[in-house]
Amino acid sequence: MNLDHLRTRAFAPIVQRYDVRDSALYAISLGMGQDPLDEDELPYVYEGRGPLAVPSLCVTLCWPPFWHKEPETGIAWRRLLHGEQSFSLLRPLAADGEARAEHRISAVEDKGAGRGAVIHTANDIFDSTTGAPLARLRSAEFARDDGGFGGFGTPETLTRPLDNVGAPSQSCDFRTSPQAALLYRQASRDYMPIHADPDIARAAGFDRPISHGLNTFGLACRAVLKLYAPRQPEKVVAMATRFAAPALPGDTIRIELFETPDGLRFRAQALERSVLVLDRGEVGFR
Repeated sequence: MNLDHLRTRAFAPIVQRYDVRDSALYAISLGMGQDPLDEDELPYVYEGRGPLAVPSLCVTLCWPPFWHKEPETGIAWRRLLHGEQSFSLLRPLAADGEARAEHRISAVEDKGAGRGAVIHTANDIFDSTTGAPLARLRSAEFARDDGGFGGFGTPETLTRPLDNVGAPSQSCDFRTSPQAALLYRQASRDYMPIHADPDIARAAGFDRPISHGLNTFGLACRAVLKLYAPRQPEKVVAMATRFAAPALPGDTIRIELFETPDGLRFRAQALERSVLVLDRGEVGFR
């Protein structure tokens, strides 16, 4: 890893126009509309009853190019995994609009030689027309083969341990499609090849392409909307999670939600494989 390059790496602002079709495609990539009689999900996929935008759509806006693959970074990009993600919405997300984002590398946390490093990035999104702040995104990416090179900056704490929560207050099971990662990469514009190319997935240590962590994160948002904010996406203003292990397209994902004195928390499991895929989940409401 070229630490000096990462410390000084600048990103040009990214502007993206998105519309009702983009919002609906994102919702469909989360499986919304599987039940055509589910009138709570219909406004996200059918403009005649909406349109509404899933709050977690914000993590796909103004997605930066896959800069980790640039040779000058020195990153072993095939071994890169999403570690944690948070978003905070500063105003309700419209189903269409134009967004502008400012992206930066805020810190690199060195775990030591042979233990990898965590790259912390920040993405601040504004309404391109008015300049008003729209969303605050924070991400931690685990570069598994890049420890021992040093670090910089002060990493933000994105998640909190999910301890002593007892049995789930509610849960949702979502059966994902074998094509889920292929659909999500088109909806999100996250074209990391580990989600589509078997050779690159095998080079990263997996038997097959894996699901996007943010796709599974979107399933958690879908569960929150279904159980706690039906047809009222403006109520969900923040979410965060840790990606505990990759989900696979075709997995049945169980989202478990816990009503605690500290607020609504969640985690997710891939049922057929008994694998925890999301941990330390947290939801903020308006």
